Amino acid sequence: MKLKDLKELIANGDDELDLSALLPEKEVIKVVNPEMTTEIPIQDGACVHIRHSVNSGDLVAAMGCIKKYYELTKKRKAVILQAVDFEAQYYNGAEHPIVNSEGKNVCVNEKIFGMLKPLIESQEYVHSLEKYTGQRIDIDFDAIRGKTFVNLPHGNIQGWLPLAFPDLTFDISKPWIKLDDSKCPIGIKGAVAGKVLLNFTARYRAKIDYYFLQSFAPDLIFTGTEKEHWDFCNKWGLNIPRLEIDNFLDLAYAIKEARFFLGNQSMGWNLCQAMGTKRILEMCNFADNCFPGIGENSYGYFYQVAAEHYFRQLYNETLKKPQ
Repeated sequence: MKLKDLKELIANGDDELDLSALLPEKEVIKVVNPEMTTEIPIQDGACVHIRHSVNSGDLVAAMGCIKKYYELTKKRKAVILQAVDFEAQYYNGAEHPIVNSEGKNVCVNEKIFGMLKPLIESQEYVHSLEKYTGQRIDIDFDAIRGKTFVNLPHGNIQGWLPLAFPDLTFDISKPWIKLDDSKCPIGIKGAVAGKVLLNFTARYRAKIDYYFLQSFAPDLIFTGTEKEHWDFCNKWGLNIPRLEIDNFLDLAYAIKEARFFLGNQSMGWNLCQAMGTKRILEMCNFADNCFPGIGENSYGYFYQVAAEHYFRQLYNETLKKPQ
């Protein structure tokens, strides 16, 4: 069967198209048409139970859909059931620091779950973030991982779930994660005041020379693991501090309080997008799922000239004005 024939079958309204007869025994898949979450029957007054199994950055991106569900259902809050120690599948050679007790890469481990909980539960549309241990599921966000085609890993990460659940489409240009400014930890505010926040992970990188940041070193601070911090500073000859956080709510406050954010495709950038803060994105050309230019003060680059241009632009725009 050709791809165009498959597309015609799906377009003609097949809710579930079983391809098992067309594929080798170990390559059986099902293509499931999108569904409307607001048509799922749930007891009045009850929370909606939503399963999510993959990385923390994906969950941050998915929060816009959860907020939209809350709005459509007249403030029905969500119990988010996050899988812990769900095996991660990355491209060959990818490095990722999240591992389970056996040293195997997982999407979210116990530590990351604990760091996510304060951030996720700070949102008015969330009842709680709980570990998935087989509870009832009303909406399965894992549908986009092998059931409903959304062109993953390409396309906008915030747009994947709306392709599978059309009624959860939301305006990506507007913030969907909001913070109470009065609750920003004093230590976080003091650490990032007047600083540009950097965050570079090992995955999804472009070939950029960051030696130019040496001229701005006094105004820089890095967020990420100790290894990520050491690797970045060692490679580019930088001596800048590392921001230490207890959880991702702290990170969100740091992003909001910093002058702006510079980083690659990561949870940090997803938080920037979710909050609408000033951000510059190092884009990945082989897994392009994070995009600049959505909302205000959102810039991105593949090349050196743009990296330096946007950094200097935001740096100058955020200079402290003389009293």
